[in-house]
Amino acid sequence: MLVQIDAAQLEWRGAVWLSNDQTGIQEINEKQDVHSNNQKLFSLPERGIAKAYLFRTIFRGCGWSFDNDSRCNHVSADAAFWDDVNAKFYKKYHQLDAWHKHLANLVCARMPIVSPLGREWLIPMDPGGKVPWTTLANYPVQGTCADIMMVARVSLFRRLSAMKHLAPVKLVSTVHDSIVLDAPDELVQEVSTLAKSCFDDIPKNFKKLWNIDLPIPFPGEVKYGPNLKELNKE
Repeated sequence: MLVQIDAAQLEWRGAVWLSNDQTGIQEINEKQDVHSNNQKLFSLPERGIAKAYLFRTIFRGCGWSFDNDSRCNHVSADAAFWDDVNAKFYKKYHQLDAWHKHLANLVCARMPIVSPLGREWLIPMDPGGKVPWTTLANYPVQGTCADIMMVARVSLFRRLSAMKHLAPVKLVSTVHDSIVLDAPDELVQEVSTLAKSCFDDIPKNFKKLWNIDLPIPFPGEVKYGPNLKELNKE
């Protein structure tokens, strides 16, 4: 049986932490439905559209990008409409906006962006001297989130290795925000619980490894099934 654990809202949580956006932190810690909140605030017709909107805006999507996104352009094909939504978004998450602008200043000064864990990105300007907004917003989030997944993955491997009765369980793959294991049917529940605990312990491990106090959790969501097409939520 395959057991898949996905990091919940990984990019959004990563961006909220890195920018120290207090509105985002409050929503996450209070377990608010951010997509429903934003659907109402931005006057979007469906929660799903608010979700698609959020995960593009994390990387500084402009009105044109939403106008050309099939998930969004049926709401409005007018880039100005989406630019207005963006203005509301960055007014709400103003510390995320300020962080993006800080990153832009570093890029314009030919200085590296440095993550809290020490990873660096030296990002060149776009042709014509334009600010590479999508790239500078993307690299720190994706790179740091990859480090978060590394911590969870190593923790899971060590815990599996320490339990002899879990020797038949195999780590099959890890792609982006997902870890997949192969486990005998009778061990699926135990492995699911163990995998979730590795994500629950990410804040504790960050404190131990880097002396960093994460302001939000980074939980995992478990699915299992006979193959990747037929996975059921735990």
